[in-house]
Amino acid sequence: MDFTHQQLEESSKRWHYNDAKEIVAECERLMHDTADTRTSDLFTKILGESYSKAIITTKEIITLLYHGYPEGAMALSRILYESMTVMQFLYKYKDKKGLLERYIDDYAVKVSRDRIKYYNYLLEYSQSEEERRQAQELKVEARKEHNKLKDKYRDYLSYNKQGNYLHDYWWIGDVIKSRSFSAVQNEVTLENLKILYVLSCYRAHSGIVGNSVRFGTIFDETVLSASGSLDGFEIPLCFSFVCFGILTETMFNSVGADCTYIIDKIEKIIAPFEDCLYR
Repeated sequence: MDFTHQQLEESSKRWHYNDAKEIVAECERLMHDTADTRTSDLFTKILGESYSKAIITTKEIITLLYHGYPEGAMALSRILYESMTVMQFLYKYKDKKGLLERYIDDYAVKVSRDRIKYYNYLLEYSQSEEERRQAQELKVEARKEHNKLKDKYRDYLSYNKQGNYLHDYWWIGDVIKSRSFSAVQNEVTLENLKILYVLSCYRAHSGIVGNSVRFGTIFDETVLSASGSLDGFEIPLCFSFVCFGILTETMFNSVGADCTYIIDKIEKIIAPFEDCLYR
């Protein structure tokens, strides 16, 4: 269903769309005024990168909500939750320099691994001999980089029949026993947010129930619907802004900037709907 401009405007007033936009804009201004990209503090550097992505994601979420796509907004809220969870975990252990360095190097691990996969694809499917030759050379360089990282972190390697590798969340190291996102969640997040995270995963993943669980609609099994909705924004709105609020507090507390007035505005936005966090 396509909504008129008037319908979208009236809907947005119910959840204070303009106020939500201004909150994100204020956060962006404060970030530019206080964050130092040249900082030597590893945690502050990591947090700054994560928070700038959180601002972009929150802009995307409120844009989707405005146009009547709460399911899409909920799927993106998953990104905010995961970022908030990891940043809270790193904040808890920010004095562990090795943990922070491993978290940064995990990006290099993923990039080198993905480059190898891409060059393998070119070697198998490219019709150009020159392209295959270049791919082989680049694959050798990517493999060297990947092996260098594996050698550097050999104490964190996992093993299977294909050989040794750095498992997802290997960078947690010996900080907690289990190297998994679930273990990170158990360290830092509230049970009600975990439940909403599962709900956001349903929205992000394809599956047989994809169309039968819609925000703001009563499911009719005789109808397949791909329309938007001007209802059902409460859960993604609250979930995303709670996560964004926690990230905001973590960000500005770490650089010594007062963000109390921003948090107060966030709480005012979600207050009429926050019961959805405890259902």
